[in-house]
Amino acid sequence: MEAKSEVTIKFSGELPTATPLQNKKVAIELTDQNGIVFTAQVNAKSFSFGRN
Repeated sequence: MEAKSEVTIKFSGELPTATPLQNKKVAIELTDQNGIVFTAQVNAKSFSFGRN
């Protein structure tokens, strides 16, 4: 079964390092308080906007 979800992630401190991907996206890796690692693909323009 294919499902789509929308997640809001809040983090403090420095923004994570982004790895460039195809189609003008970047991948960011985040680890939550339980040690679970999440990888998110974000539009590069949106991610760079948050760095300004």
